[in-house]
Amino acid sequence: MSIIKKNIYALLAGTVLLASCSKDFLTLEPRQNTEVSVAIKDLQGMRAAVNGLYSALQSANYYGRTASVLPDLQSDNAHISTNYSNRYSNQDTYTTTANDGMASGLWNSLYITVANANLLIEKGTALQLPAADTAEQRSILGQAYALRGLAYFDLARYFCQPYNFTADASHMGAPIVLKTATEKAGIVAPPRSTVKQTYDRIIEDLDSAVSKLNRTTSVSVRAKFNVYAAKALLARVYLYKGEWAKVVPLCTDVLAAGSSRYSLIPASTMLGDFLKQNNPEVILEVANTATDNNSTDWLGYFYDQGGYGDMLSTAGLYNIYSATDARRGFITKGSRSSGENPAYIVGKYTRKFEENVKLIRLAEIYLTRAEAYAQLGESDKAIADANVVIARADSDPAALLDAALTGTPLVEAVLLERRKELAFEGQRLFDLTRYKKDFVKIRRGGNTINVKYPENRTIQPIPQRELDANAGLKGQQNPGYF
Repeated sequence: MSIIKKNIYALLAGTVLLASCSKDFLTLEPRQNTEVSVAIKDLQGMRAAVNGLYSALQSANYYGRTASVLPDLQSDNAHISTNYSNRYSNQDTYTTTANDGMASGLWNSLYITVANANLLIEKGTALQLPAADTAEQRSILGQAYALRGLAYFDLARYFCQPYNFTADASHMGAPIVLKTATEKAGIVAPPRSTVKQTYDRIIEDLDSAVSKLNRTTSVSVRAKFNVYAAKALLARVYLYKGEWAKVVPLCTDVLAAGSSRYSLIPASTMLGDFLKQNNPEVILEVANTATDNNSTDWLGYFYDQGGYGDMLSTAGLYNIYSATDARRGFITKGSRSSGENPAYIVGKYTRKFEENVKLIRLAEIYLTRAEAYAQLGESDKAIADANVVIARADSDPAALLDAALTGTPLVEAVLLERRKELAFEGQRLFDLTRYKKDFVKIRRGGNTINVKYPENRTIQPIPQRELDANAGLKGQQNPGYF
């Protein structure tokens, strides 16, 4: 069965049991002819459903590891050690095939998220709740729209070429499904939309989220979408589209949230405080706890030398940090047991299972607005925003951007700061491809791959079994994977 069909039908067929802490909030029970709506029949059901959506992000196939690893591993930031556990070796060497398990797992997780968000949106919208419950109902629906928008954005980023790959974004995007089938007759076999249509869907979902989420939403738990997280994600979407004028007001609104909500961690405590849950710089993160985590499949276990320790920084990344830059402390020049010497060991995550994965931080918002300002020719404002992030991390005033920078040199300076600030947070490859840059990929053993834009394998293959089962996808595999 098609993965899309399986996730939109098989996960939903028969009786649906809801559990607030379940990895998949929709679970099969072998009874038939039971209406799916019993799962989401009141506010408690909606709460459980949205908790399940957040839990899906935690999967090792999604932000719990794969989605966080690939954009750094397939760029000039990282490589797999010669002493490795046989994870992501195909992505490291650019030899991924259409049957690759890591790519299939990511695709599967994304459509699980879409399917479950669809169901929550449909059933939650139809509920007639007491007036006292409607504000929370609206907030939960806003979160569901935001999570579906995030999933479609990730489908566009990981499985499609960047927005500007064609002049009108008419190249292949993601299959779009907005209604979850609860009966076999309702299963669909959608073809791929265009990238423009995919981004239109993302923006519509995030606009819906922003309209439903309340500005006064607490940020004490940063593992759930509030209006500022939705606006921050929407700003990133417009950044990827190159719609610079739409980026600025969204970032400005997030930054105007003030110190009562978000603040940059000072350099003196950066290395330790970055690891903390709900740290003041985080706008959105994926939660893990001591009892609800991925165990040895956790992202940090893949980095930590006390775990698998497979993924290492490149020397090139390490060397762009000055000796006075606190962010250099996230990489240690050492050695890998039975592996590289020197090895550039990443310390941004540890093997402690209860650490959270950072999806959006305040520093990114400053740099996002800086890039937009630079592209709009507002150089002074771009420099001011970038220098906020630089001054926080680097004690040497000489590290600040020169006030005379303009045009392309200024854009490049901002991109360099993005590389420094957001290393190992799942951003680098997308920054390279949206600017159509060539780069040198360091692979296992120190060999190199000259990646020339456009490169087919900077995006993942559509899983072969999806293509085999879904007639709508006939002939729509990503080039290079036939």
